Amino acid sequence: MMNLDEEIKKIPVSLCIRCKGAKLLCGKSACPIVSKVYLTQSIPVNVNDVSGDSPPSVFVGSYGYPKVRIGPALPIRRGDTAIYERPDQWSQLSVDDIAKLRFSLYRGYKVLPIASPSDPNSYLLELHDLILSSKPVFSEIEYSSLERKIHFSAESQPFGPGGYAKNFYHESSPSLPKVEKIYYDTDLKTVDALELLYPETSIYTLEKVFSAGMLGRKRKRKIVPTRWSITAVDKTLSDQMIPEIRNYNEVEGNIYFHYKRIGNEYYIMIIPGDYSYEMIEQWNNGSIWTGPRTASAEGDYEKPGRMVLNPKIAGAFFAARLPILEYLKGKERKGNIMVFRFIDGDYTMPLGVWQVRENVKMAMREENYLDSIDRFFEIIRIRRKVDLRASSKTYQIVKQQKKITEYVN
Repeated sequence: MMNLDEEIKKIPVSLCIRCKGAKLLCGKSACPIVSKVYLTQSIPVNVNDVSGDSPPSVFVGSYGYPKVRIGPALPIRRGDTAIYERPDQWSQLSVDDIAKLRFSLYRGYKVLPIASPSDPNSYLLELHDLILSSKPVFSEIEYSSLERKIHFSAESQPFGPGGYAKNFYHESSPSLPKVEKIYYDTDLKTVDALELLYPETSIYTLEKVFSAGMLGRKRKRKIVPTRWSITAVDKTLSDQMIPEIRNYNEVEGNIYFHYKRIGNEYYIMIIPGDYSYEMIEQWNNGSIWTGPRTASAEGDYEKPGRMVLNPKIAGAFFAARLPILEYLKGKERKGNIMVFRFIDGDYTMPLGVWQVRENVKMAMREENYLDSIDRFFEIIRIRRKVDLRASSKTYQIVKQQKKITEYVN
């Protein structure tokens, strides 16, 4: 453990914030922070098979792409296990509670080419049938080998141990009618399918059907690794809202939102103007990607004509954007958006960008109005002991803009 701590101290915090254990920007063969978390978990792995009610749940890895590991996940328990796959129901759970819940999901997988959904084999069809289930389904996995490693990333919810599935079985179950109908519509584009399903269908169901290659035109369907599918769904859904929102009138006044939960604190403001969106994250001492090192911040900014495709802060950028645009769409208003996320020492394990999406959604429920943009930054300065005005592109633009009234006598 001491060696891992020393390794971590030698890596610049800015690299860890951009990488979040996924890109290995530090040049190491394995992320030392991820390795440290592995060592702190006590997961039973002396099993040859597992059985229980799958929420339903599916895991798709990215290792070996364009051939990937894909398969079911289930806890060793019977009953209503739906909560395992419903982050929107985790509001009363702590970081440890969520980790224990998710680490008890055992994964089974086989390796398939990503193009398999265009001509699915029997194994993939069984997985699709599981994902379409409207309630938890009794399932069994018989392993040919089981690995100790748990799985987590900055984007996806954690998973427990996984291994190659020798056999996989699940009972039949009623399907989600609307999702099933679109699954069998092999002439419908993926973007159109997502728009037709959301928001009536849970975004957590959409992430699974997207990941397993169950949407889109038949010959273009592909398996997408879980952590990539989450960001793709957030981005696709919110991208479709922006043109519509830009046709609305501007918000009236400076609207302020705030929310804090599980080591994450959010300060959000929407001010009059055409669409722009900025998000800055500050990872403080003791949080998962900083550890004992000095705090560091990173951010992204977009506006029409210069949209962000690959944000430096990764999937959190799009996860926060979706509920804010949903709020604006509901109000039929547009504006310039600022999101400042502070991650503190209580956030000791990456749980996925679901918590960004859900926390921002909670923040949007309570509107407050401020007399100026400077008042917003003053609130942050007083509470968080940091002045972000120099770091905010939105603030700089607002302050530098010449209003037409300045030229009128």
